[in-house]
Amino acid sequence: MKKLMITSALAGLLVGGNAIAQTTISGEIRVSLKASGSQATGGTTASGRGFGVEQQINFANKGKLNVGGLDYAAGFSLENDGVQATSLFNENNYIDITNAASGTTLSFSQDHIQRSDSDRSAAVMLGFTPNELASGGVGSSANLFDQTAGPGVGASQSVAVLQKLGNIGTFSYNYAPTLTDQSTTTTTTGAGSSETFSENNEKSAYEIGFTGSLGVAGLDVAAFKSKQKQKTGNLVQAEGEYLGLRYNMGQVTAGVARKVYNDDADTVANKSERTEKHYGLAYAVNKDFSVQILHATAENSLKTTSVVDQKTTGISIGYNLGPVALVAGVAQNEDIGGVRGQDSDVFYTRLIGAF
Repeated sequence: MKKLMITSALAGLLVGGNAIAQTTISGEIRVSLKASGSQATGGTTASGRGFGVEQQINFANKGKLNVGGLDYAAGFSLENDGVQATSLFNENNYIDITNAASGTTLSFSQDHIQRSDSDRSAAVMLGFTPNELASGGVGSSANLFDQTAGPGVGASQSVAVLQKLGNIGTFSYNYAPTLTDQSTTTTTTGAGSSETFSENNEKSAYEIGFTGSLGVAGLDVAAFKSKQKQKTGNLVQAEGEYLGLRYNMGQVTAGVARKVYNDDADTVANKSERTEKHYGLAYAVNKDFSVQILHATAENSLKTTSVVDQKTTGISIGYNLGPVALVAGVAQNEDIGGVRGQDSDVFYTRLIGAF
């Protein structure tokens, strides 16, 4: 009964007048069509096409704490990627506590704060990332482009401190006690709790980051460094670096980015370090129509499996239809997975509706 009384009191507090008045619900739906024609080493050809869908609903609440005049924000999202077999609740979960006077935020969150896998390079000023353009078709399972540069700290449940420095930018330190975004993770469930703890041999990880303009109008800089604690039995730690620079000059925007990262490995000889370089140029014809060209390369240090660099070159257009946006792109991929002659041509279009 005591537990029930406490729970009821908390429920009454959380659904009180101010909380309801400041709660917002938003969402997005994406419908995509992708078609690819591929050629593998030896002349084998293949083609494919199909629709993809994604839905997301966001719940957010903000207000003041009754201690120290601190601000708070809390929320979560329900996201379904296609027909998602795993959790629908592993994105944009957060409780943020902010001191507006100092510009300091303490964030208990997952998939929420600034991080390296939210690619800010020219590759996503408009349209699609190299990873999206290179996946699908012959050899795509060996695609060297990736969204996450090293340990996926931002995609794990974590605690972070963010510090705003006026018009310079925002520094962040993000710590995940159990990294849950690695291919070697075996997620287990803690007993006796509705929160479902993750208790396993997966080690902790951190990411230090900065995003901002450095006080220069039109400039957007992003820099991140991440590392995971060395696992038992593994000689190589997972780590990554990301550096992106974007500059807007009115109707023209140019950008470059560089990623260097590796997953953990059992031996030094099996360490696979990848380096990505992205270059993009976008032109806004008017407020509703834009076009972008993109070129990106990916190199794998293991030349025994990836003999040459993988390349993708594409052009995308974007059109604002008011409540709906249309993005379409074509790309040519060369030497997918670092295998000479393993190429593909891709057409990708996406309708995005927000509500």
